Amino acid sequence: MHQGSMILIFIMAFALVATFVWSFFCHDRSKFIRVSFLFFSWIYFLLAAVKCYLGSAENTLVESFWDIEFRTYIHYGIPITFLCAILLILLLKVRWFSSKQIIDLFCSVMFLGLLLVFVINNKISNKVYLFVFIVSVCLTSGLKMLMKKDLVYYPIQEFGQAIREAIPYIGAWVTMHCIFLPNELYLANPGEFTGKYFPFLAITVIGALIIIVILVLGELFLLPKNVVQGINVCTMSITLMGYIQNVLLNGKLEILDGDVQRWPTIILIMNSLLWFIAVATVIILCYRKKIVIKVGKTICIYLVLIQTVTLGYLIISAERTGNNPSEALTIRNSLEVAKDQNVLVFILDRFDSSWMDTLYKEDMEFCSPLSDFTFYRNATSQFANTGPGIPYLLTATEWKEEYGTNYTPNAYRESTLLQEMKEQGFDLGIYTNSGYVSNQLYNKISNYDASVEKNYDIGATIMTMWKCAMYQTTPFVLKNKYLYYTDDIESIVKAPQVWNTENDYPFAENLLKNGLTVSSDYTKAFRFYHLHGAHEPYTFSEDMKYDKTGRESGLFSQIRGSLKIVYAYMEQLKLLGKYEDAIIIITADHGQQTDFVEETGKPERVSSPVIMIKPPYRTQEHLQIKDTPVSHMEMMASIIQGMGLDSEKYGITLEQVASDSNKKRTFLKLYPEYVKYTIDGNVHDINSWSGEILQE
Repeated sequence: MHQGSMILIFIMAFALVATFVWSFFCHDRSKFIRVSFLFFSWIYFLLAAVKCYLGSAENTLVESFWDIEFRTYIHYGIPITFLCAILLILLLKVRWFSSKQIIDLFCSVMFLGLLLVFVINNKISNKVYLFVFIVSVCLTSGLKMLMKKDLVYYPIQEFGQAIREAIPYIGAWVTMHCIFLPNELYLANPGEFTGKYFPFLAITVIGALIIIVILVLGELFLLPKNVVQGINVCTMSITLMGYIQNVLLNGKLEILDGDVQRWPTIILIMNSLLWFIAVATVIILCYRKKIVIKVGKTICIYLVLIQTVTLGYLIISAERTGNNPSEALTIRNSLEVAKDQNVLVFILDRFDSSWMDTLYKEDMEFCSPLSDFTFYRNATSQFANTGPGIPYLLTATEWKEEYGTNYTPNAYRESTLLQEMKEQGFDLGIYTNSGYVSNQLYNKISNYDASVEKNYDIGATIMTMWKCAMYQTTPFVLKNKYLYYTDDIESIVKAPQVWNTENDYPFAENLLKNGLTVSSDYTKAFRFYHLHGAHEPYTFSEDMKYDKTGRESGLFSQIRGSLKIVYAYMEQLKLLGKYEDAIIIITADHGQQTDFVEETGKPERVSSPVIMIKPPYRTQEHLQIKDTPVSHMEMMASIIQGMGLDSEKYGITLEQVASDSNKKRTFLKLYPEYVKYTIDGNVHDINSWSGEILQE
């Protein structure tokens, strides 16, 4: 179980103990669940308030306690005990506070408020919880003065009928978001998931059943009869509109690359208006004509059946990729270097040269460990995205028009670069996502493992897949609340031996703790370290700490943290006497993201990867900066030449490019739109850029 989730069990334990004490003195078990919920809500309020005070207002309570230690439970247990004692006294001795109406009203309002906020916001941060709690207390007090009758709940004897009424609506919503859409996503993109499929299927199905039970019993125990019926109708209308949004209204969604998605204002307004009218119409019709409720229930049942049948068909007909879910590129040899020749390439994902230029100008002292490097700040990458960018840096295969958007398989088929390195005697350590490397080359890579143990994090799997599904079914105005990244998909599988391109902390921790060693098994080594670099979300800080929420760091803090990993690596090389003769390259697979502006025929902003290189035996006082117009193509030729391989077929090297070269450079974006840019001049001058949309 996730460490942070233990805090919820901790709160529940106190709530249950307090409720048992309450029931012992008042001899009333009919309100046991609602009183437990009341205690839970107040304890949660106390902890959320403390975390807001300590600066974790934007985090959820689970995120706030993600690294909780045992002694922390003791520290918080004392004030929680006092709070429970005060609540018990109020419930047992103060007539107004202990009235049935107050308890029932608070539980109803609080439960509805939390559900509403969770669906709209995708999470309940500490400050949002405080807001919902305070509003619930105020509404409870106000409604108490207006109420003349007690709230009427379903008696236990009627639970069977009530459950049968609720399950079609809640079941349809949960089935779509927790079973069908997550499994459809997996089966359509098996290469993005590193775990085996059938355990994934089992987790989503069992998780969905548990969620259905919790939601159904939650509304029956905490909500009065008439509210339960209203919630069922609302769930039905939202489920139907979510289905329509996914099937008809989404259009072509953008690739989730770490940036917030943007839609035209008119689209946001029209889509939101359509949702409001449709949901409101269904609710009104359900209250005026009972036949509409029956029709809606039938449609919900139909959706469950059709999605179940469709999923079965997808499973049977899914294309078998031949990939082994147990294979991976591991951390093996990541802290080993060779005794004779080392070529070390650090890929800091999305590290734009303009950011490096800013960092150097603002803090030259921080950049002093790079004094032996040359920084080519007028550089271009071959591609705008990681998917083709990493394969290019491993193959040096130039894009050809006949490849279209299907670059990666063509690149590996045309290239013999890694084979040449292997034949030259280099131990190949390729530390990136295995999906970026052709499986035909796995046997040449020393850190490849065909049988890595991978286990799903059950809670993370359910929550992440629910978020992915909600991104598809929510209106456009809410979609950015459900953005997910590659890291989210990768993090549902726990495999500490697998190289993690989305979280630099494990490598940093391992490097600082264990240091580098010189291997006696080989004399030459090629190391290709793909780090998270400057890519969102910003979970790595300048002090080399990990923050899973991504709210404690920022762009330049993460850049500094990533560079500190490289600095620490170089310090280890110096201690081993292997720094001077090493070739070290610090680069990025691409620069910052940019979109094509069709009206101008130019990108929204320029993009340039950082390229810094230290040849062997280079010593100088300061980082040398060059504005020579270069690209990854010349960088690859430089690396190949430095390894003693034939570099002529790969073009000229960085050093061979004339400072006044007028060569036009190419930059390709293969998705979501297929655009070819030509850069004629300085890459940082947007007037040097021109683009055209290509057709498949």
